[in-house]
Amino acid sequence: MNFDGRVQELAERIGRPVIVFDHDFNVVAFSVHEGEIDRARLSMILSHRGSTRATEMIREHGVERADGAVLIPVIGDSPPRVVAALRYQGRLTGYVSYVPRDDEPAEGRDAPDIQALRAELGANLAARAAAEREGSDRVLRLATGLLHGDARERQSAAEELLQAGLISSSTVYAAMVFLVGDEDDRSAAMSRLVVDRALARISSITSRTSIGTVIDGEGVLVIPHEVNPQRLESLIAGLSFPGARGAGGSPRASLVDVHESRREAQIAIRATAYAPQRYGATAIWDGLGVDRLLLQLPLDRLTMQDMPDGVRRLLAVSSGADLASTLESYLDNGADAQRTARMLHIHRSTLYYRLDRIRTIVDADLSDGVVRHELHTALRVATLAGIR
Repeated sequence: MNFDGRVQELAERIGRPVIVFDHDFNVVAFSVHEGEIDRARLSMILSHRGSTRATEMIREHGVERADGAVLIPVIGDSPPRVVAALRYQGRLTGYVSYVPRDDEPAEGRDAPDIQALRAELGANLAARAAAEREGSDRVLRLATGLLHGDARERQSAAEELLQAGLISSSTVYAAMVFLVGDEDDRSAAMSRLVVDRALARISSITSRTSIGTVIDGEGVLVIPHEVNPQRLESLIAGLSFPGARGAGGSPRASLVDVHESRREAQIAIRATAYAPQRYGATAIWDGLGVDRLLLQLPLDRLTMQDMPDGVRRLLAVSSGADLASTLESYLDNGADAQRTARMLHIHRSTLYYRLDRIRTIVDADLSDGVVRHELHTALRVATLAGIR
């Protein structure tokens, strides 16, 4: 009998619907639930995850250390629950939970046949976890070959991924990358969680299979379709992880070439660190514009001395930050004074006064297209490098 069959058999033996969790409180199986389902159980089934309060109560009542089933009392509007640890060779592999009948005798919760069924489920969970680890190791190996290997390694990895059905066959492939925390405090575990949630989100909206792993602390997804900017933004926003960021590269026609999309995504994610005011927590290669080039500069090593003389003088004066913002807005708007004044919410005479000051400080003719281009680019680089 398969795993789901054993879960249903346990439910029938107890006479109550059951939910099975792994050791991380992810819902891995549940029996048939006939009749009305309380809100807490329905939420767990739909989200595939135990609630925060429920997992806290399980830990508070020491279920993982108990020899048998433990009765957990009412939690808010939720009914009481019986929860028992599932083990294999003494190691915790998960939990089984159900709502008891009002007249259920406590001594019946650990009857020999129920204990035997729980032991089977514990062993099955251990086997599933081992298979998942083996699958994760295989995906890591193949993804590393696909993204870091030479041409022959990439070809071999792509063929194995497709033949094994680990990723769906498609006309286009793209890569996404995820980071949690800054460079000095990067969390591979949190990146793994982001990848897992991204895969779960993707699998809920499409039947096509994607792969995900963590390489050098960076979460990586390879998907058999283009990156959807809105879904990526929604995913990151829904995580509620401080410092979580995501980016996507442009699609490639062959899985063998998806390493190029991953490189673009790695550049794009730099935008979320260097220019969060423009990009927020997500960026897409196709939306970077000239920042595609600028983000590949050694921004960490640039200083004020690397800026053109006019920009250095402008940023050095006491009101330089405000004047630089005015100049950048003026250049962003194609030197259209009326539109610039409207966007800055100032009178045109105030704008003209500021522009005269800027001309004097930078000692250049703002009507010269070459000058405007140099100032615009330098201000953008100064922003990305954190100089202004």
